[in-house]
Amino acid sequence: MKKGKSILVALFVMSISFLNAQVAQVDLEQTKGKFTTESLTLAEGDYQFNISNNGVANEVGFVLVPKGKYDASNHIKEAYVQKTVATGMTSATNIVKLAPGEYEYFCPMNKTPKYSITVLDNVDQIKLSQVEGSFRVQALTVSEGSYQFEISNDGVDREVGFVLVPKGKYDASNHIKTAYVKAPVTDGNSSMTGIVKLAAGEYEYFCPLNPTPKYSLTVTN
Repeated sequence: MKKGKSILVALFVMSISFLNAQVAQVDLEQTKGKFTTESLTLAEGDYQFNISNNGVANEVGFVLVPKGKYDASNHIKEAYVQKTVATGMTSATNIVKLAPGEYEYFCPMNKTPKYSITVLDNVDQIKLSQVEGSFRVQALTVSEGSYQFEISNDGVDREVGFVLVPKGKYDASNHIKTAYVKAPVTDGNSSMTGIVKLAAGEYEYFCPLNPTPKYSLTVTN
């Protein structure tokens, strides 16, 4: 009986870990009268928003609604913060299931503008692994559409990243900013980029932190 109970507990812990792994985290910072992130594009799925208060004297919160529907009856209740956020603090929402569509977020306690969230229903993921001085996948051909890259670090003893540019345009001003990883990637870990909408054409990807050669990404229509 004791052994069976231990197995049940282990399975429960594994289930919780699996559930948490499926919930994407979105960090949003408020300063006086505004959010510092003014728009988001996400894939449909489960999200938890972490709302931080950077220098706002009063407590702040978070309201998420379908676009244009600001009445309290339309607030997505799961997106309320679990505790109003004092200056210098952060509070998480509950888990919010976002279907494809247009949404807006704002804070009535801080009196911010309303900011847009676009949720897409057809986002493909591409996994790219880096080893010392190179990516394992050294060329890609994909159809035009929306993509999210998962960048992993396999044995590089420093943080790595990801840069995607139109072919031959390496200046920082030409970097596709939504293709930056959300956090630098340490050895044994991975990080997601934002969602990148790729039109037909020729692109290149590389990592200046590793550093790697430049590799081709062809997008067909």
